[in-house]
Amino acid sequence: MGTFIKKDILVLVRDRAELIVLLLMPFILIAILGFALRGVMEGETEALDMQVAIVQEDHEQQGISQFTNELEERNFPEEAAAEMQITAEAISPYSMLKDTLSSKEISSMVETVDMDATAAEQALEKQEVDAILTIPENFTYDSLQRLLLDEGEGSELQMTFDEHASLQASVFHDIVDGFVRTFNFETAISMSLGDGAYQMNGEVQGLGGIETVSKSDPISSIQYYTIGMAVMFVLFVAGTISGKAFVEKQQHVFNRILLSGKHPFIYLGGKVVSAAFISFAQFVILFSLSTLIFRTFSGETLEFWLGMALISIVLSLCVGGLAAMLTALSLRFNSVAISSVFSTGIVSIFAFAGGSFFPTSGLPEIIETIGNWTPNGAALSAYIQWLQGFGIDVLITPLSRIAGMAILLLVLSVFIFPKRRSV
Repeated sequence: MGTFIKKDILVLVRDRAELIVLLLMPFILIAILGFALRGVMEGETEALDMQVAIVQEDHEQQGISQFTNELEERNFPEEAAAEMQITAEAISPYSMLKDTLSSKEISSMVETVDMDATAAEQALEKQEVDAILTIPENFTYDSLQRLLLDEGEGSELQMTFDEHASLQASVFHDIVDGFVRTFNFETAISMSLGDGAYQMNGEVQGLGGIETVSKSDPISSIQYYTIGMAVMFVLFVAGTISGKAFVEKQQHVFNRILLSGKHPFIYLGGKVVSAAFISFAQFVILFSLSTLIFRTFSGETLEFWLGMALISIVLSLCVGGLAAMLTALSLRFNSVAISSVFSTGIVSIFAFAGGSFFPTSGLPEIIETIGNWTPNGAALSAYIQWLQGFGIDVLITPLSRIAGMAILLLVLSVFIFPKRRSV
């Protein structure tokens, strides 16, 4: 088997095009994606830098006055009406929205400019602003009617976006949507607590909180894409090894090996070990170069590197199983198309679902679930958890999943691989 492994490695080393794909391309993508998305990945909100036009068609004080006057006309008890008026001024939706947009966290990435509707539309067409937020007429009055008296249909904020600023538009939409959801949620809770219990903007205590579970600093974009590209490009090894196996069959190398008395499964086993060895070497080279040039994992402990090595070994074995499966299929059906389809199409799908291009947490849950069952997705999850300082016990689930895939692929490849008499 050692001869077969040496042969596969020498053949690969002499193929410069394959070496470029396996080593140079991931490194280039790490540099491009890591630096291009550094601000977004690392929470530097200044990188978004959006301008939003605020079109105010509502008259806040007039809406509050209209609401309190209506209370008097309905003959509300004087004490209750006074309390309602205080509450209306305290929870006026527009004032709270304005406070939210002018907060330190939001104002660092959103600059608001007051405009009328016509000027705002012209500014949007000229791409001088990224979005328009319109406060509709009677917004304050309709909202207070709905919130405090449970009457009417309430009101809706209107947002218009520039199609050329999809990222900023999406972020601003999420900001306003989050404000509306929080406002409605806290109002509902306050109302359920009883009269006079309206406490907004975090003054409702004891309802929940956020606890940071990560023990380390947030993962940088360079770290994320070093891992993401590594787990993606390691899959190409399986396609490369199986493609060269088909060439060996076309050139009767495989037949000569059988005529020498070697069992076919030794040849298949050589492909498994070769793919696993090359994959692990690819991890070592990428992680080392990234650390040397970008200081991706500089200063990490021996324990950290042992954990990284463990994950890399398990994924490399799975790539070996994948190479065996593709080799068996290529020789069984006498077609190199299987390896080509895997390298040109399936790897990209796996990379997308597994999160190599961007985190899948914002995608539909079904994609995230599928991604966790891909070898690269499970390995990416294990690497990230290890980087965040979780213990070895947390790695058991993703590593067991990858190992299970490797065993399944090896078993299937043994059944599919053509026997001596069928070649």
